[in-house]
Amino acid sequence: MATIETEAVVLRTLRYGEADAILALLTPGMGRVSAIAKGARSARSKQGGRLQPGVRLQASLAEGRGDLMGLRSTQVVDAGAGLWMDGYRLRAAGCVLEAAQRVVPEHEEAEAAFNLVTRALSLIAHAPPREGPPRLDPFVLGTQAKLLATSGLVPHLASCAACGAAPPLSGFSASAGGGVCDACLVGSGAERLDPAAADALVALLARPLAEAPGCVEPAAAPGAERLIALMLREHLGVTLRSGTPL
Repeated sequence: MATIETEAVVLRTLRYGEADAILALLTPGMGRVSAIAKGARSARSKQGGRLQPGVRLQASLAEGRGDLMGLRSTQVVDAGAGLWMDGYRLRAAGCVLEAAQRVVPEHEEAEAAFNLVTRALSLIAHAPPREGPPRLDPFVLGTQAKLLATSGLVPHLASCAACGAAPPLSGFSASAGGGVCDACLVGSGAERLDPAAADALVALLARPLAEAPGCVEPAAAPGAERLIALMLREHLGVTLRSGTPL
């Protein structure tokens, strides 16, 4: 049975049986994988405290017969201590982890997504809490926007996604892949496009994640979140529980 040494971020932990845990892990080389941690929840386990969502590990994984791997050993690389200091950071981190859980595919190379998620967690852990819902935190929105990019789903906002006409763009059609002009908006089912939300999304995609707070004004955050959510639902069939209802 082959053993794989890899870094991993714990995305989710589920109880299994009396003392075991099933983990969803994000790794750079294998993307998202599931692993069972035998006895992780027993009182004598040394691993239990290391397997919380948001913790970055060096993990030894054993290949199993199916998709479920076995977690043999772990060492903590970054416990993400700052994430546990207040409820805002913890909920913002949860939004990042959920997006990765839902968007990153299983058993595919995902180095860009892994680096993005670890960077986002570090930034959230060290940033002060903000006003407003954690799901609208600029680092959360920036991570979700860049996960679109790693999935090959960058919204087209430079010209009409349907006919190629030059701006201004008055609508947004996820099925067309981006903004649409007045002519293509009529009868297309596209939504009206908030220019501030479009500008925020372009900035979030173009600039480093650390600069996300300067990319989106609070008033534009819900609109940017909406555009991201429309693309995720249309092209990946994903609706984030932490986001706004569609």
